[in-house]
Amino acid sequence: MEETADVVFEVDNGSLQSEEHTNKKSKTTATFYAHRFILQDISTMLAELCKPDEGGVTTVSITDVKSEIFKHMIYYAYGGKLSKDELKNNAKDIINACDKYGVVHLKLEAEAIYVESTKMTIENMMDNLLYADSKNLALLKEAVMDYIVANKGDIMGKFSFDNVPSSMITDVLAAVSRGEETGNNSTDYNKMRAGTLRKMLDEKELDVDGSRESMIALLKEHSDSDSA
Repeated sequence: MEETADVVFEVDNGSLQSEEHTNKKSKTTATFYAHRFILQDISTMLAELCKPDEGGVTTVSITDVKSEIFKHMIYYAYGGKLSKDELKNNAKDIINACDKYGVVHLKLEAEAIYVESTKMTIENMMDNLLYADSKNLALLKEAVMDYIVANKGDIMGKFSFDNVPSSMITDVLAAVSRGEETGNNSTDYNKMRAGTLRKMLDEKELDVDGSRESMIALLKEHSDSDSA
């Protein structure tokens, strides 16, 4: 791939101690080769970074992602499939990197594994809720909301929600509505699970990386245009 690559990523791992007994530091850089036409299929942001130089080969410096995580993204771009253990062990790092560089589907895979492998508790629910909100992790946010509704008796009066953005009220109401549903056949977008909303958007080839509100708005917009 090196011979035909038109993009070179130089991923700086940061300063590392070269000798335990000295204060000397050395920078280690990992190099990854790629092709612009491959990258543009998984990330418009990466493609934008890789606009061709005069010589035809673009060198891009990456300083905010671990080289191992960036390697996962490139591997995924070329059709590679990360194992469940790789996703589980690096879930947050993968989510953060993919969120920053727009590798949407790998981000959502890592989110799904994170939700599956994380036991929600009173102690961690707020951190997970705020993290979900900051990274547009609708599935994780839904899991936290479901936990809150299911354990409201234990939570009420024992936990402060002062730091919760008011925009999350709709997520709370959606969780309550889902709990009151006797079946799973609701056609109301507001009562649908995040996974269902994402599937509907994906079938329409629309953006699946967004908050619950943005996904619903996008579905409504295109439902209206389809019926017009």
